[in-house]
Amino acid sequence: MEMWKKTVLKFMISQTVSLLGSMLVMYAIFWHVTLSTQSGVMMTIMVLCTFIPSLIIAPFAGVWADRLNRKMLMIVADLSIAFVTLVIAILFFFDIRDIWIIFIISIIRAFGQSVHQPAVSAVYQQIVPKEYLVKVQGIAQGIQSTSMVLMPLLAGLLMALFPLEYILFIDIITAVAAVLILVFLVKLPKHAAEMNQDVIDYFKDIKEGLNYTFKHPLIFNMILFGFIFMIVVAAPSFLSYLQVARVFGAEPWRLSILEAVFGTGMLLGSLIISLSGGFKNRLKTFFIAYILIGVGTMGLGVPLNFWVYIGFWAWVGLFIAISNPLLVGLIQEKVDPKYIGRVFSVFGLIHTISLPMGMLVFGPLSDFVDISTIIFISGILMVLIAIVPLFNRKLIKEGIVIKQSVESVTE
Repeated sequence: MEMWKKTVLKFMISQTVSLLGSMLVMYAIFWHVTLSTQSGVMMTIMVLCTFIPSLIIAPFAGVWADRLNRKMLMIVADLSIAFVTLVIAILFFFDIRDIWIIFIISIIRAFGQSVHQPAVSAVYQQIVPKEYLVKVQGIAQGIQSTSMVLMPLLAGLLMALFPLEYILFIDIITAVAAVLILVFLVKLPKHAAEMNQDVIDYFKDIKEGLNYTFKHPLIFNMILFGFIFMIVVAAPSFLSYLQVARVFGAEPWRLSILEAVFGTGMLLGSLIISLSGGFKNRLKTFFIAYILIGVGTMGLGVPLNFWVYIGFWAWVGLFIAISNPLLVGLIQEKVDPKYIGRVFSVFGLIHTISLPMGMLVFGPLSDFVDISTIIFISGILMVLIAIVPLFNRKLIKEGIVIKQSVESVTE
């Protein structure tokens, strides 16, 4: 096996271990708040505890990913989350279970994950040859998709058997295991900025990152597309559970099946993109996949039968999994390594802003307009939004694959 493949394999193992624990505990915490409070206000606070830290830290996290040791950033983020989770678990053992404790752990986890993600995305650009970036991202997406099938089921089982504090320890164990793998098994090459010992001027670096992002034609157009599209995506993303409850019934098994089927669709899409890499022009594949996501969303807006309905969710998951690795791989391929962390942090920031903005529109609207109608119209808008960029020839040309020898990366 080539050296770069061994490095990627070890790195993926470490991140998979971390992902499994984090996702398991994320479901457990979310469901704990839902079941123990049954309060819409508390759920809103929970969402804010996730979104607001991301808004605050994202610009700085991008600078850190570009200027500092990325392995150390991931280690610090994982261990910080693990330490706070340990403190919360101990408090729970002493029967100190106030809801504000859950909010605190959610805030710290959001900060840690916002630091962790740009560093992970930037590392792949360091260690993977450009012509393999999309396939590697497809594999990473496949791992996440598999987790989305298994972790909700496992979280539900564990919550039925054990108190929350025992489940929290799983995240602590997986975080420590992931860190040990990173420290002892994964050797990452130093990037140019990491070797520069100059003091970081955060506002200068943030400004440079934003200037680069918004002056780069491909990145600017993709951020603009993502911002508009994700506002519309808020309708099916946030209202689908309420739609299921109102149209088909409030039985918990329906939501479990929906999650599992959606994750299965994503897993299949990840396998397809990992094996094929999409069309020669990645942006054509990307936008066509998003058109088909819109078509699937229109199907969700006509919920005549529950099993057909979740079939459309599998369809949506399939094409989400096909499109996302293409965009991540294209960014890693096209962006100057000096700015890669900041570019990914801007994408994360836009995602964090656009979904709540969409919900501010669709949430109140759902009390006056049928949810299925809202979702159907959002599907139509998705199709129209995704069609428009296909007529931008200059943009679409940016999707052509750049070939690079493996040797140039592994030297």
